[in-house]
Amino acid sequence: MNQLCFIGEMSSSEWAAWVQAVGSIAAILCAGGIAVWQSKQQHRTSLEVVRTEHRLARIEVAKTLLSLSKSCLRLLEHSAHQLPDRETIHNIADGGTHFDLNELQFVEGALQQIPLHSLPHKLVPLTMIVSSTVRQFRENVEFALQRSRALDTQAFAKFFDVLVASQASLAKTCQDIESEVTRAETEA
Repeated sequence: MNQLCFIGEMSSSEWAAWVQAVGSIAAILCAGGIAVWQSKQQHRTSLEVVRTEHRLARIEVAKTLLSLSKSCLRLLEHSAHQLPDRETIHNIADGGTHFDLNELQFVEGALQQIPLHSLPHKLVPLTMIVSSTVRQFRENVEFALQRSRALDTQAFAKFFDVLVASQASLAKTCQDIESEVTRAETEA
């Protein structure tokens, strides 16, 4: 009567031991499988969080560059407005009228401090254009102020054309950066 299994000569206690052993192995395998699955899920979630943070950081960098670029454009416009004609430039050069050249130098220095290697690749050339435009604008203003008495009418006309072209170039670059911000936001 002790025999439940007609397949073999095992007693019910031996049969129970085998069932318990197989059940224990199955439980261990299931627990291991669940642990691996949970680990993979946690890894996927962590990767997604890192990707999201990276996308948001790129958007913030682009927005910061856009804000800085727009501020540079306003500074160039303000500076050009302070240099409306040849006579004003002579007055500034002679010290009769104030012109804040230091602000242009400060902004140029700030732009040069931007770590290009940390920017998204599409913002690197745009950052370089902003920096170059401000530098060229400043250099032209300095040159005109230093050589104001030696410049003829044609040289002054060229100077004023350069001021206008610099502002137009920077305005176009601001639009390009704004497009990058929009593109980054739609990808996020």
